[in-house]
This record gives sequence, C-alpha cells and structure tokens, in this order.
Amino acid sequence: MKTLVVGLVLAAALGAGAADAQEKVIRIPFSTNFTGQQSAFGERLWRGGQLAAEEINAAGGIRGGHKIEFYKVDARSEAQGIVAEYRRACTDPSVPLFWANFSSRQLFAIYEYAKECNLVTFAASSGGDWVYPDQGKWIYRYLPATNLVLPVLYQKLKDKLGVKTAALSVAIDNDFAVHNAKLARKILDEQGIKLVVDVGSKTGETNFASQVAAVNAAKPDVVILSHLSDDGGKVALQLRERGLTTQIADTGYTIAGRDFWNLSQGHGKGAIGSSIYTSSDPRPIVQDWIARWRKHTGEAAADPDPFETATYDAVKVLAKALNAAVSMDRKAIADSFLTLKNVETISGTITYRTQDLPDVYRSDPILVQLGDNGRLIRWGN
Repeated sequence: MKTLVVGLVLAAALGAGAADAQEKVIRIPFSTNFTGQQSAFGERLWRGGQLAAEEINAAGGIRGGHKIEFYKVDARSEAQGIVAEYRRACTDPSVPLFWANFSSRQLFAIYEYAKECNLVTFAASSGGDWVYPDQGKWIYRYLPATNLVLPVLYQKLKDKLGVKTAALSVAIDNDFAVHNAKLARKILDEQGIKLVVDVGSKTGETNFASQVAAVNAAKPDVVILSHLSDDGGKVALQLRERGLTTQIADTGYTIAGRDFWNLSQGHGKGAIGSSIYTSSDPRPIVQDWIARWRKHTGEAAADPDPFETATYDAVKVLAKALNAAVSMDRKAIADSFLTLKNVETISGTITYRTQDLPDVYRSDPILVQLGDNGRLIRWGN
C-alpha cells in the first residue's frame, strides 16, 4: 500500500509538472495560405513570425516566462476555407486570439463573423482600404492605413515629379485592389490629377497587351498599379518591354512586395510606393532585423520582404500587448492593444487609437523607391 501511495503521489507530481509546463506555453493559431497559389508567400510570413517568436522566447518569453507557440492553420488561398477555420476558432475557448496573416479579401470575408466573435483577430498583412463601419468587434491591423498614405504619396508625385495625369491598372476581382483603387480615384480627383485611362484585368492573367496599349495611347505622367505584388510585377515588365518608360506607382503595397521585383525581372526599378520600412533606415531595430534575416536566408544582397517584415514586427508588438493585458481573457487581450502608445518598431512609432481602428496609427508614412535588387530606398523627403 505504501508503494502505491508513493506511486500515486509521484504520478500526481509528474502530472502537475506537465500541467505547469503546458501552462508556460501560449499557443496561437497562425493562419495564412500554406497551400494554393499563395503558399510560397504564406511560408515567408510564417518564417517572419517564427523568427520573432524565437527571439521573444529566447529572451525569457512573456507574462513571467510563458513561451509563444504558433501552429499552422491553412487559409487555403480562398475565402470559404478561412471562414470555416475562423468560426471553429471562435468557439474554441482554448484559443486566446487569432493570427490572421492573409489577404484583405480573406479578412473581409470573415468580417461579418468577427462582429459576433469574441476573439481578437490580428491581421498583420491586410493592406486593403477599410470600408466597414467598425472594426468587426476586435479586428486589429498592422500595415500603414492607405487612407493616410495615399494622399501623401500622390501629393509628393505631383510636387516632386510634376505629375498631372495618371493611368490606373486594377485587378477587378480582388478586394484589396478594388478598394484601394476606389480610394485612389477619390484622392487623385481631390488633388487635381486627371485620370486619363482606367483599365482592369483579373488576378492571374499573364497577357496585359490591351491594358499596356491603352496606357501607351493615353500618355499619362504616371501609371498607378492596384494589384497583388506578383501581378503588378507582370504589368510593370510588359510596360517596359513595350518601351514605356512612364513612372510607376501604386495604391498601396504593390511595388514593395518582393514578388513585384521578381516578376518584373528587375524592370520594377525606380517604381515608387509605400512600405512598412526601408532598408536605409539606420536604426538598430531595423538593421538588426535585416542582418538576422540575411543570415537566416543566405540572401546577403537582398532586403526582407515588407510583408514578412510586418509579420515579424507585429509579433513583437503582440508580445507587448500580451504583457500589458490584465489577464489572458479574450476581452483583456483586446483591451491591451489600446494601451500601446508610441511604441518603437521597425515600421516607426506606432499607436493604437480608438478613432483609427482597426488600423494602427503612424504619423509618418514611409514612401520608397525601388533600387538595385529591389532595395527599398526612402523617397520623397
């Protein structure tokens, strides 16, 4: 009997130890496109998140030694799949928050469910203009808000380059592209830049001959692209192959994505847009990230993709929010984002303000021009 009692006590102690170990890990679903057409992009975002989590955990973790552990949830490069995964997470009390590292199209697809779901939804890679009346209860985004960036970008194009006329090329079947194009048309009109041609195409198209011909006939001062980065790169390549040297700009996050540079085959050099960071920023927080990324990938001459950088940066911000939360209750986590004021990040100083939600506030948009090998060079200052 004595042996049995000792065994039970030992088993209980081991069980408690296992429970304690389990309690020291905060597991978070990391949803992005791990399969489908955007899977390579999704894996880059996962890498950025993992690199940040590794740094946080190596430095002692959060909330008194808890480690952050992400696990993969496949958004499958389409809207229907992510709705099912999101609704499943909403009803699982073990899920503290939902990491929504997918496209604006997919984020917009879960908006109606987010309004009823008591789950913080942190969207680090959504850059489509937010057209909804609220933040879908607890949606938080991280890329610079296009409604704050585009007025600055287009005014700079007008002031510095004398832009008076513009062409707009839009992916008509993508919410990110369509919403940003609508905003761009409004701002161009307000700033007196005449839109002389407005052409559309579908995501994944490979031949933009008719669109390029329309742009060539209109002779605009700037061609503004509202596409995902890969399709934007294809458009830029075909513009240049047909002899058009017109300045290229965007409606937000087309030209900065690494896929734009790759698919333009280097012809994207000189394009102007916005980014979450610039590799010429001398701050240690930026240069340390670039050095770590280059060492990890072996790409010594390249810059980290802004979307991967945004993911890395946002995980660091999430750690600050979780440390600030009064508990790991979902509402407490949601409230903790609004405690983040003037936080230094790779993307500059950020603040979450009620009037900006779901977006984060940055007072200084980062405008960039692509240099050699797609390097992100600060532009417009």
